[in-house]
Amino acid sequence: MSTLESYLDALHQGVFQVVVPKALVTEPLEPAWKRSAINVPSPETIASYRRGQYHAHETASEYHVHMDRYDPEKNPIMHLIDDAPLVLMIHETMETILVTGRDATRKDPMQRLLDQRISWGLRMGFGALLWAIAAILLFLAFYDVTSIFALILPSLLLVIGLLTIGKGIRQRKRKEYASKDVLWGSLVAFAGIALFVFWELYLVLILLVLMVWFFSSAAVTLLRVVRERGNLPNGFWYTLGLGVSSLVLGVLAVILPEGLVDLLVFLLAGIVLMAGAFLVLDAYGMRNASRLMEEGDFA
Repeated sequence: MSTLESYLDALHQGVFQVVVPKALVTEPLEPAWKRSAINVPSPETIASYRRGQYHAHETASEYHVHMDRYDPEKNPIMHLIDDAPLVLMIHETMETILVTGRDATRKDPMQRLLDQRISWGLRMGFGALLWAIAAILLFLAFYDVTSIFALILPSLLLVIGLLTIGKGIRQRKRKEYASKDVLWGSLVAFAGIALFVFWELYLVLILLVLMVWFFSSAAVTLLRVVRERGNLPNGFWYTLGLGVSSLVLGVLAVILPEGLVDLLVFLLAGIVLMAGAFLVLDAYGMRNASRLMEEGDFA
């Protein structure tokens, strides 16, 4: 009988990640492993779990486990600064989209159909919608990025708040849950209204938070490069690149804040555009597979 923990000793010896086949883990995950709802996207991940500093990504056949330097429950600020700098989040999100999209387009046509629960037309529609969102973001980044904070975000929060309130009212028979929905909906709607009025203050606060995050991540990462040059789990150049990128973004937040906002919107648009492209490609493959099945090629 073996547990997942029995295969994690290498993480304490400088190994960045351990891959454990599920077939070797004969015992279920202990209650100490808590499912994590917020994670940087990772290819093929179907669930993510945390246990202190351990962070496990579950795929269909394996557990991919790495060890964070800080437990996000006990020290969320240092976890963001050291374990999850924004540069790393952007990089891994783009990498995940590329890997997932590449795997989807290479999937066997028959398996592609069996694995999908929605039609190729709906998937293509989602892809086109993402393209439209990316186009709007790019347009705003070129011409009027402030409207994102002055109009789009406040409207989005207000709509989400009102929908949550409506959900609570419809479920008024379930008093406890209905009250929570009404309360949270009211708070979100109020935040949306406040954002309409004080969006410039919110934008300044966001930039200040980003600036502190960037500089803190850069300082921690670059100090680690100097102190642990030959013992970096992710490699010297990769770690140095993260630190320098965080430093550049921090400097940009100080000397050219509008440029930083534009850059972040461009990056967001790029991520959305990539996601939409791979959805469309996957839908195109599903359509072709469907036509082949109709012709009896898989009979």
